Amino acid sequence: MPRVKPFYAVKCNNTEPVVKTIAALGAGFDCCNISDIEQILKLGVETDRIIYGHPVKDPDDIKSASEFGINLMVFDNEHELVKIKSINPTTSLVLRILPFERGSGDVIDEKYGCLADRCEDLLVKAKKMDLNVVGVSFQIGRSGFDVVSHLDTIIFCRRVFDLAKTIGFNFNFLDIGGGFPGYSTEGNPTFADGAKRINKTLDEYFPTEENVVVIAEPGTYYVQSAFTYVLRVIGKRVSNDVYDYYLNDGVHGAFSKTVTYDKKVPDFHLLEDKPLVPFHKSNVWGSTLNPDDRLAQNIQLPELDIGDWLYVPNMGAYTTVLATSFCGTPPSNIIWMASDSTTSQVGF
Repeated sequence: MPRVKPFYAVKCNNTEPVVKTIAALGAGFDCCNISDIEQILKLGVETDRIIYGHPVKDPDDIKSASEFGINLMVFDNEHELVKIKSINPTTSLVLRILPFERGSGDVIDEKYGCLADRCEDLLVKAKKMDLNVVGVSFQIGRSGFDVVSHLDTIIFCRRVFDLAKTIGFNFNFLDIGGGFPGYSTEGNPTFADGAKRINKTLDEYFPTEENVVVIAEPGTYYVQSAFTYVLRVIGKRVSNDVYDYYLNDGVHGAFSKTVTYDKKVPDFHLLEDKPLVPFHKSNVWGSTLNPDDRLAQNIQLPELDIGDWLYVPNMGAYTTVLATSFCGTPPSNIIWMASDSTTSQVGF
């Protein structure tokens, strides 16, 4: 998407080599808290490459971000405007709206985002408060790549731009959020196919001569396929021809989103093949005492032994950042691999 400037979603994976590499590539950053902002600024990233993308911010964090020179913040309600007005009334503001789902007109999220029929009232209030609203943002960020939702919401953003002009604003900023896949899967639209349709819609509704700055907030797209997770079998039990295996990580570690939120079975592979070993009905468990710490149920696996290693590819997005220390779960030991040219360019 040649018109779209990437602002990496730090919340997706904030490990130092990841953000350092993305910074070296010249991308911007979508930060959702003051910790994210501090981490990125320490890398020498300029403040104009940072958007404070959380619609509801702690007043202390607004103050700190303003002191750091962050001058682009998101809002979705009147109370947020009051906070910002009292702390940093000159900052540039972006109205976050609720996106639409598959052309139905139904919203797909309830926690953040201004409803379509509330945009006018909120913009009028911002104008009366003499605040500087410069554009619109939305966030689709679902597990699947919902291209139609992106297109429908971009079209609605055009309506918000035109509405804002009648109120006295001159919008020049559009943030189309994230939700882009990190790798291709059978039966789902590829990023390349979706990008073509998004580019066409942007050109039609936000022609280049309007000079609108367009950004996106990719997270999964950048890092999902960059990480492979390796686990060890630490326990085994056999009962009634069902094999239970216990691994050294689970839903309280890197598999929180995969299992609990996405309701998916991790894509387990054996690190070393066992071609002559029979397959059995198997359950795979995490290491904690939580009875719901189960990664897979009634799947077919070759018989494993304690000490065997498994791996799961495409584990870079919303994995290590969601891990807890519950029941003594240790943090993941991350091993980085990169070419000599890459490490020298990035400065590792």
